[in-house]
Amino acid sequence: MGKKKNKNTSKKRTPNPKQTAPEPKKRSKLPLFAMIAGGVLVLAGAYFLYQGEKPPTQARHDTEMKKVSFNLQETRPTLSPQRFSGRVREAYTIAREIPEVLDGLYCYCRCRENFGHKTLLSCYVDTHAST
Repeated sequence: MGKKKNKNTSKKRTPNPKQTAPEPKKRSKLPLFAMIAGGVLVLAGAYFLYQGEKPPTQARHDTEMKKVSFNLQETRPTLSPQRFSGRVREAYTIAREIPEVLDGLYCYCRCRENFGHKTLLSCYVDTHAST
């Protein structure tokens, strides 16, 4: 009995190039990392923007209460900053904001002796500070 030859083994078959699957390309992970980093930056920015819009805290309220309860030597109110312009307006505005500081300072223009002022704050209850 003779051996039968297999037709498939005698001929070598080459695969058709159109039928083979292409090798997958290696993708860069850079776009993924860039998207993650961008998302983190957006979230951090939103967090810091939100922090700036917080309502006044209790500590700020306490300092306002201290301003009101502080006993000033000068009891007269300061003149309105709207009456002045430029740096003088700025000075009168600051005098309204921090009267307890100015009330604790001595005025070195000797207005205590010459005008009867009590403290530096007294200069801002009239036009003396503007001259």
